[in-house]
Amino acid sequence: MGTFHGKPSGCLMYELSHSLRKNTNELLWFACLALTDQFVHERLTNERYQAGVMELEQHINSSGNLDAVTLVTLKDGTKVSAPDCSRIAYEDEPRLMLLQEWNLFDSMLCSSYIATKLKTWSDNGIKRMQLILARMGFAREECRQKFQFMSVDIKRRMKDMFEKFLPEYGLTEFYYRGFLLLHGYSSKVSAADVVYGVTALLESSVESDGSCASKQFGVAYDALSLSKLEKLEIGMQQAIKVQRAILRQGSAAITKKGSIRSGSKFRWGAKMKPLICVCYTQERHQVLIVGVCGKPRLGAVQGNAFGIAFRNAAEETGAEFFHELFESSWIVLDAVAVNSFMIRLTEKLW
Repeated sequence: MGTFHGKPSGCLMYELSHSLRKNTNELLWFACLALTDQFVHERLTNERYQAGVMELEQHINSSGNLDAVTLVTLKDGTKVSAPDCSRIAYEDEPRLMLLQEWNLFDSMLCSSYIATKLKTWSDNGIKRMQLILARMGFAREECRQKFQFMSVDIKRRMKDMFEKFLPEYGLTEFYYRGFLLLHGYSSKVSAADVVYGVTALLESSVESDGSCASKQFGVAYDALSLSKLEKLEIGMQQAIKVQRAILRQGSAAITKKGSIRSGSKFRWGAKMKPLICVCYTQERHQVLIVGVCGKPRLGAVQGNAFGIAFRNAAEETGAEFFHELFESSWIVLDAVAVNSFMIRLTEKLW
């Protein structure tokens, strides 16, 4: 019952192009982004992600992509070997959101993986995180400056220190296999960072009638182009703002009594129950309702039932609604119909 995410369309398109011998590095990179998108947004199991990573690594290796070099002739006639304009690599990456565009302290504070484990929305959680950094020997000033300007020594020791201390705090899956797009010898961008940036562009300024959706799709699509990295940068900065807001609003909801209500089948806003978040849109007479089921598990038979249930419940209220967003478990509804919607929704879920 409910819906599941299948194999990423980017991976399917690459497989098709590969079978037709029309595969390119660009299509392979899009496949890496598609798989990473499902991982970052917890739309697939760890097992499916690992299988997808192994498959893409084989494509990267077999294409000769990692060792691709070309001869460049300098002005004096000297020929030197240089890497191609762009090439794909893979390595273990920390679950730190947009670290290359942020600083270590704020990235740890706001990243979903660490925030939920250490409860960094609370004073005790922040103190716990500061203690971890102190035990690793990372100075506060270093951790708060932009990552690209951090001490090279800290960057070099970071992985060893994280793997040594984080498991003590329940952070046992801090590193994961990720993909990188390399430009020349020094410039690189993480697939996860691209996903965060493009998602922020895709989801920003969507009006209740969807009028901005097509425009934002075009903007997000442009950000995937290597020749328009400035648009991707805008998306990454937008993603940082959104993540800060999520932590701030989540903290307020958790600490403010009555903000979260637990029902028989879901929570407004007990353990393993789906979560429903309700907030006003920019137009105060409407609300955005989002259903969250959590990360899928291997062998699960229950999918995300919110999509169909949302539409059916909204239709029964007789109120105006918009259900054509980027996820079926999102819906925009007249604010006056929320209570009626919730009653009908409870009847339809499981």
